[in-house]
Amino acid sequence: MSDEFEVVSGTGRVRVKGLRKTLRSMEQAGADAESMRDLMHSIGSIVVRSASPPRVSGALAGTMRAGRGKTKAVVRAGGARAPYGPVIHYGWPARGISAQPFLSDALNRNQANIFRELDTGIADILSHNRLT
Repeated sequence: MSDEFEVVSGTGRVRVKGLRKTLRSMEQAGADAESMRDLMHSIGSIVVRSASPPRVSGALAGTMRAGRGKTKAVVRAGGARAPYGPVIHYGWPARGISAQPFLSDALNRNQANIFRELDTGIADILSHNRLT
């Protein structure tokens, strides 16, 4: 698994290298895991708040949630109450269902906010744990 990713928006490009390694080093140096989970949940919540799934009954919108991983932000939609969530998001060409990537669209619209939250959150964790 790569420890590098790139975000391209128009003519702008941001490449992030070593985030996983940085987070692991922070944890080993004493940054508490709960603070990291809170930060990742906060980042995922930015996407959840901005996402606009197609609304028929509203059930799918009610299943969107941000995870609490300590090294990555995860957003989910669907589940037992709306098992069709992934099909709506990714589509199903064999069944004539086109993709409606509401989570990916929300992620793309909020990249600046996400990077700002990540930067501020890591700085706060470092400061709180006297690692700066």
